[in-house]
Amino acid sequence: MKRKTVSLCMIARDEEASIGKAIKSALALVDEIVVVDTGSRDNTRIIAEGYGARIVDEVWRDDFAHARNAALAAAACDWILVLDCDEQLQSVRPVDFQRLLNDPGVIGYRLNVAENQEIEKPRLQPSLRLFRNHPDVRYRYPVREQVTASLSRVATHNGQVVLDAPFLILHDPGHADARSRKRDRNLRLLRLAIKNQPQEPFFAHQLARETLQFLDGEVLPVAGLGTSLRHMQAAWRRVSEYSPEFRRLTTFGPQLARDLSGALLASGGWDEAAAVVDDAIAWWGGEPFLHLHAARATVARLAAEPPVDAAARAAALETIERHLGRVTKAAAAASASEARLLVLNRCRLAGDLALLAGQVSEASEAYEQALDHDQSYSAAWVGLADCARLAGDRKRALRLYLRAVTASEWNPLAWVRGCELLDELGFHDNAASWRARAEEHFPEYQPTIVAPLEPVDA
Repeated sequence: MKRKTVSLCMIARDEEASIGKAIKSALALVDEIVVVDTGSRDNTRIIAEGYGARIVDEVWRDDFAHARNAALAAAACDWILVLDCDEQLQSVRPVDFQRLLNDPGVIGYRLNVAENQEIEKPRLQPSLRLFRNHPDVRYRYPVREQVTASLSRVATHNGQVVLDAPFLILHDPGHADARSRKRDRNLRLLRLAIKNQPQEPFFAHQLARETLQFLDGEVLPVAGLGTSLRHMQAAWRRVSEYSPEFRRLTTFGPQLARDLSGALLASGGWDEAAAVVDDAIAWWGGEPFLHLHAARATVARLAAEPPVDAAARAAALETIERHLGRVTKAAAAASASEARLLVLNRCRLAGDLALLAGQVSEASEAYEQALDHDQSYSAAWVGLADCARLAGDRKRALRLYLRAVTASEWNPLAWVRGCELLDELGFHDNAASWRARAEEHFPEYQPTIVAPLEPVDA
């Protein structure tokens, strides 16, 4: 196995507190270190040079892609490894690392990124951080910069693919004030980008993501959801107007569809969510979370508008099962973090379907199956509570709703269902407290999307 060389590429400004740890975490794997400094006034340069880094001075232009590309242009090795100064690469055996680099059919790898305070049970986000050094592979967009589009073009030309690597990057989000400053900076740059490039849908999508909140892959109806939804709808209209060939190359399109359909589901717009998903699947193929959202939209429609016609109901159930079948198949090949979400959501939807048919024991079994995978999955505790409530055991149901909000206080259904039950049991003061918490956390919650607790005849 011929050894491949690797350039560690970083951008920095006033990062003396963390840059040394970031470089040290990858030192055994790389052959050179390129640090683009955009105007540090502290000891960032001295610390980086102490680890053997080559410093490239670059004036900050409110453009992260420009700074990233300056590092790529200065890199001389076969492969590029990208880290931020507030990140550390978890320990990797050099022989395992080199084995990946020697696969001729691979142009790049996605590495999992997790917050360092979540190390025991991290929420993993795949990020393209390791790729072949090629003059046509460059970052795009001044903020939320991406290298995926250019890498994909080169990969297609060379007959290569991008894969997931079993390596972990730990990100230190910093203190609350540091996070707030970064968020304010990103918002400023996104608004500037929208002003300078009003027809580019990427920036509207990213601006929307700044205020979206998620729980186990689902968008939450928190403050700002309506504004985010309008930004994403504007971005979706622009993408929809692209030519088929240009739209196919829009690498962020599936993520936009996933976020938009999730926000629509959280807002009660399941018909529009289903239409977005149908278009996205036709344009880019079956990204598994799109199939998941398609199934969720159909379940929501069944709950809110039960079809009188048996044939219509059978067709809806067939549609749900078809999409869930795709989800199951995708989970087997997905990364660990995505597989977890797909499995949990599939079990949850199977339980919801059984509840709609009045099949309490089957529903309980599905929710229990989800909890076998993850005891912190709040939605499954809500499902079990609904089952207990339908079975007439309201005290057990209340304990389970409490267990759901203990698992996650960001589950709107848990608060609303629990509030309803507290009122039924005569605990009106407690119900008022739960209601206040729900209104505080979820001001844009739409109760119309809640499935009825009265079972629907099969």
